[in-house]
Order: sequence, then structure tokens, then C-alpha cells
Amino acid sequence: MFQGPERKRSPFLKFMPVALAVFVALIVGAIYLSQQSHPPLEKLEGVLHEEDLDFEWYQQYLELKNPKIQMGLNYAGNRIVMFSGVISNQGERTIDVVELKIVFFNYDELLLETHRTPLRPSPYTPPIPQLSERVFNFYVEQIPEGWKSSHAEMSISGFRFANAAIED
Repeated sequence: MFQGPERKRSPFLKFMPVALAVFVALIVGAIYLSQQSHPPLEKLEGVLHEEDLDFEWYQQYLELKNPKIQMGLNYAGNRIVMFSGVISNQGERTIDVVELKIVFFNYDELLLETHRTPLRPSPYTPPIPQLSERVFNFYVEQIPEGWKSSHAEMSISGFRFANAAIED
């Protein structure tokens, strides 16, 4: 007499715990994969620097074109300095590593000198063949304390011929 109609349980509610468990597993997996550290960059062998005779000979064929140095903010809101430009190889050899010297000044006071390698061998960065150019860009987050954004410079401080990596 007081019995109501039988309620059927929705199939949606049966699968909801399974879907929730799969969703949580995906989130945990994404967090785990994002926390894995990247292997350190390997030490590059055979890079020529200013004291090498081959550096002095070939430096006249390498040129840093359109260098741009800009201030910016990263996603955390901290200041960064962005460096970009074009490396022109007008010589007869293929270059697979280019090292740049980055110098931060406050007027005529040297604050920091560091070296970066924007061009290094990888599956995504082919070498610069003779008579061609390659664009590069990178940023520096560790700005020297007290730097007043007054002056920064970059110059080519080292390079390696592509076949020098095979010979070593």
C-alpha cells in the first residue's frame, strides 16, 4: 500500500568510482613525470677558445648578427634577461658548438661574466653548415645582485668544428 515504484540505479553511478580512480591516477602520473630531473648537460670536448690558434684564424668567419638583449618577467613574476641573435658562419667549416660570453655591467663596473652554449649537438639542433646562419635565444634568470639594467654584452667566446667531435 505504501510502496513506491522501484528505483533503478543509473549505470552512470556505477562507472563514476572507476572514472574517478582513473582521473586521480592520471593526475598523480603527470605530477610524477613533471618532477623528474633532467640529466646534466655533458661536458663538450674540442671547443676552441681565444688562446687557440684555430680560434683566431676562424673567428673572422663567425659573426654575431642582430644581438638583442631584453628584460622580461618569467611566469613567477621574477626578472629575467633574454638574449637572442643570429650566428653567421661564412667560413668553409661546419660548426656544431657555439659558446657565448655574457657580461653584465653597471656603467663601467663589471658585475658578472658567464658563459652559455646556445648551440650544442642535439636531435633538435643541427650544426651550422658553411655559408649559413642559425638563430638562437636563451635567458638568464640569475641576474647579478645590484645590476641596474644599465648594460649587458654578449660575444662569441668559443666554437667547435663539427668533425672535431668525431676525431676526439
